[in-house]
Amino acid sequence: STMKERVDSILDGLKDELFQLALDIHGSPELGLAEYKACAWQKELLEKYGFTFEIPYCGLDTAFKASYYGKKPGPKIAYLSEYDALEGIGHGCGHNLEALTACGPGIALRAFVDEFGGSVHVFGTPAEETVGGKCIMADQGAFDDMDVTLRSHPGADNTTRRTTAALN
Repeated sequence: STMKERVDSILDGLKDELFQLALDIHGSPELGLAEYKACAWQKELLEKYGFTFEIPYCGLDTAFKASYYGKKPGPKIAYLSEYDALEGIGHGCGHNLEALTACGPGIALRAFVDEFGGSVHVFGTPAEETVGGKCIMADQGAFDDMDVTLRSHPGADNTTRRTTAALN
């Protein structure tokens, strides 16, 4: 089978757990720097699949770094998860889906780092809508030793690239 077919098969097997994660986070919206349930649910899922977990991270109670190391050296690949809600709205920006699109690929990549080498990391980046946890983490060097850092964001159409106006 092709690598894409392998990834699809792994993600199909995770589908129920990933959907439940997204639904749980959506059903219990938490504001930035108070995303305790969202962190706990991601921790439970990632630890189930062999990730080590550091929380709090970079001095933020609801930031985390989850890591899975392959059997030999190789690239360090990171996925970024957002999970904060908007005050009075809830998950209007779909950050509950970003937890799914970070944890799912992170778990799926384990098979490949075991086979080819490297490590996969999922970073929990809190308070995107307010203080910008990702910026605080970057300022402290959280991502400096990663070879590639990936993230997704829900939108109205499927695309691999989107231009945005970053505030920080």
